[in-house]
Amino acid sequence: MRLPVLAPVALYLVIATAASFASGQTDPATPSGTAQQSPATIPPAPPVSSPTTPVLVPAATTPAIGCGVQAIVSMRDNHLTTAAAVAAHKKNYEFTLDSADWVDTGATVAAGEVASFTASGKITLADGRTATPDGVDRGWKDLLRQFPLNSAKAGALVGRVGNADASVPFSIGASGQVTMPTTGELYLRVNTSSDLSFSGDYKVKLTFPEPSKAKAAAPAAPAVPVSSLISPAIFADIPRRVSDVPSGEGNPGDMVNFGLVGTKEQVLAAFKAAGWVAVDKSVQDALINGLLKTLSREAYTAMPMSTLYLFGRPQDISFARADPLMVAAERHHLRVWQTDKTIDGRPLWVGSATHDIGFEKDQRNGGVTHKIDPEIDKERDYLVHTFDAAGAFSSAAYVTPSNPLLDAKTATGGSFRSDGRIAVMDLK
Repeated sequence: MRLPVLAPVALYLVIATAASFASGQTDPATPSGTAQQSPATIPPAPPVSSPTTPVLVPAATTPAIGCGVQAIVSMRDNHLTTAAAVAAHKKNYEFTLDSADWVDTGATVAAGEVASFTASGKITLADGRTATPDGVDRGWKDLLRQFPLNSAKAGALVGRVGNADASVPFSIGASGQVTMPTTGELYLRVNTSSDLSFSGDYKVKLTFPEPSKAKAAAPAAPAVPVSSLISPAIFADIPRRVSDVPSGEGNPGDMVNFGLVGTKEQVLAAFKAAGWVAVDKSVQDALINGLLKTLSREAYTAMPMSTLYLFGRPQDISFARADPLMVAAERHHLRVWQTDKTIDGRPLWVGSATHDIGFEKDQRNGGVTHKIDPEIDKERDYLVHTFDAAGAFSSAAYVTPSNPLLDAKTATGGSFRSDGRIAVMDLK
């Protein structure tokens, strides 16, 4: 089979960038002096547990003072802004989608609520292809386009809950029922990129089935919130940073800034639901999977990342969330380790999440390395937001340990700042 020119080009980019990521050039590799860490003055105060509003507490401009626990209010539980709207939404809606933007339906949906969609119509894409709400198969050029939902066909009807980048779009098509992942405003869109306009429109009917009149089972007792199960003491002997060597003298790397409570199956399911992909472990895996994705005209975002160490061992799993065209330079990425601790009988996992935002000079050797967003609390909160938007956790909380990491320099010379809190999520 003879492929058009764009396919080999896309595959070459996959191979080149995958090799760069897996080579370890994007992370600290050689000693460059002692990492700098600001001491924190911790007053002798007992742990405090108090709910926060809004949904996510933004990264503090000043360090968190005192160790403690602070509950995170999920968007699903933010009743002040959503309960009345959910109860008041109509049973039937009709919309016309005729532009390449997210359309606010005006309906506020509840987590677990079932919405029924029926869509009709036809659109003509700028390249001449005709699509229905089920979409049309992607072509080679689509490999180099940015779609709202990369797993859906071009021109397909898609939706999402919430108007935020962290929200995970879902496929709808011409008809079907979708269980809402979380509580919030429902948005709809035609799955096209900014450089792929279209003419025509889709007519969409949205209905909410009447609740079953069958006698409902007694509700289960509410789970104990994770803010009541964890304490700063749990993190007392967990290193604040990862390293680039298993043991001995190495370069301190990323900050440990999140924790997960759940089984391995729950961890994998939560990341998948929240739009994160488990990255390839080697260049060889990347070559094979990149080739298969390219030949099937699907986006490839599972570029491998270098190995870092915590508890003397490499990460158990690595995840990323990125746009296919920007993955080599910009992506959300993280590493996860299982600890030897349990919370309410389930394993505690910890990890480090950072956001690559481009490239910068490696101050050790003058080379080129990835630059992370120095405001790393944004990435911690982004992770929580993606899980919340997917309905992946039952409760969440911030933990401020007794020796929080407030600011430091990476081995490559870059700096980062934090309020010292670790976000912990109890997975469903």
